[in-house]
Formats: sequence, C-alpha cells, structure tokens
Amino acid sequence: MPTPPSIPSTHPISEYIADGARIAAILLVWGVIAALFTYGVSEIGGPGSLFNTLGPQIGALVALAGLLNAVLFLLYRSIDYWNRYT
Repeated sequence: MPTPPSIPSTHPISEYIADGARIAAILLVWGVIAALFTYGVSEIGGPGSLFNTLGPQIGALVALAGLLNAVLFLLYRSIDYWNRYT
C-alpha cells in the first residue's frame, strides 16, 4: 500500500498579498471603465438620447465582466496552486 503524500508547506504571505493586489487591480480597472460608461458616456446628449439610455446599461455590463474576470483569476490561481502540489 503506497504512503499518501505529505501535506505541502504553506506559501509565503507575500505571495498571497501579491495575489490580493492583483485582484484589487483587476476590480479597480474594470470599475473605472464601468464608471466611465455609467457617469461619463450617459451625459452625452440630452435626456432620452441613445447615450443617456445605454450608458448605465453598458456600465453595468462592464462591471459584471470585471467581477467575472476577478472570479476567473481566483479559479486560475486555485488550480495553479492545486497542480503545483499534487
């Protein structure tokens, strides 16, 4: 009967902090783009214009894309950590 592998050592805390900073940067960049559409593009034209109508909707879509991008990064890093130690 083979012996099970030992529990791997923990990663340095600086690696977790760097990953957290990457996630924060992803959310910040996508948030700025979403705010640009929601509050910037929607101000072009008068009430009822195409930009006024679509600006907030595109901003919400970009914000959702940013959130999904951060989740995808978390999944990638989780799989990377898992594959590194199995």
